[in-house]
Amino acid sequence: MSPITEETRMVVWVPLDDDESITGLTWYNNDGSKVFPELLAVAGDVDHPAVIDEAVVVGENVAGSTLGWSEFTFNQPLASATPGLFLIFHLPLDGAFIAEGQGAGLGYQEGDGLIRSWITTEDGEWNALSPDFQMAVSPVMNTNKSGDVLVLGLNNDNIQDNEANGEVPIPLLNRLLVAPNPFNPQTEISFGIPTSRDVALTIYDLRGRKVQTLVSDALEAGLHTTTWDGRDGQGRGMSSGVYFALLEAGSLRLTKRLTLVR
Repeated sequence: MSPITEETRMVVWVPLDDDESITGLTWYNNDGSKVFPELLAVAGDVDHPAVIDEAVVVGENVAGSTLGWSEFTFNQPLASATPGLFLIFHLPLDGAFIAEGQGAGLGYQEGDGLIRSWITTEDGEWNALSPDFQMAVSPVMNTNKSGDVLVLGLNNDNIQDNEANGEVPIPLLNRLLVAPNPFNPQTEISFGIPTSRDVALTIYDLRGRKVQTLVSDALEAGLHTTTWDGRDGQGRGMSSGVYFALLEAGSLRLTKRLTLVR
């Protein structure tokens, strides 16, 4: 890849479930003599590439081995108020790829449909790799929930006010939660949105058929809850099985699996 500019970066998407966080990453490094000036992270959604200018630095002068797997640990675990994180390798200006083992870069591996990768350039465009390939980067998942976790994607200016007013608890920002699950006869569905917007919350069966629309309205920022009693739009009880709740709020789309047990 040449030429390398101030804005050239390799980006990897890491999806995160509720309450998941990562403590670091491993990657296959091309050239141990080349140092990545910065390793950054930013919250976002895989279908809506994030603004890199909003990324936070989670590592500086990051180096690895030559043609080998390397590991880097963050100062504190990272989580997200959105469906996942973008991990960003900032390439050094003298890091143009020359040959195998020469020049900054990450290895590649067969794609798994979950981890997606991009290269960004000075024009701000995200150039996606073919879905058949992905950069050889793996997150290290957090197994110690007692540590301080940095939650990216929050409006930090409003966190304390929101907590005090009970408006948007941090774990529910841009989240879709269901409890109990499995359920009988009904379950509560909770979600938090950071700004006022049109919201639709719909239940579908495994075949993608609409079962029930629970919410279709303009809602204020904050925490919202509703219930589903296992019935369709005509009031008929649904049979035992797996269903999906789809939340649509602006560009945000979240799904949650629900299991009804009669």
